[in-house]
Amino acid sequence: MSNEKVILAFLNGKAAHTPTRDIQNGVYTYKGQTLKTDGIELINYSTKIAYHKNDKLFLNVKKYSNTTSHIQSKIKRLAEDIGLKVVGYEGV
Repeated sequence: MSNEKVILAFLNGKAAHTPTRDIQNGVYTYKGQTLKTDGIELINYSTKIAYHKNDKLFLNVKKYSNTTSHIQSKIKRLAEDIGLKVVGYEGV
């Protein structure tokens, strides 16, 4: 499942995850999950990126990596597209 599909599942309150893949001899092997959600929280590796509470979406705006920043931007854009109120917070 792609990052965008996991984000959309999260925004719709559904569980989803992407696999962590490792290439060995040209073959992808499953090694765990990178982006995952239980429908309430969205976690990238072990960092909480966003969560739902009281009809608002709380988005961690702390800078971690280029990939995480891309995911954060995509969450904000997709959430605003469906009319969710996005509240930024500085994660730890």
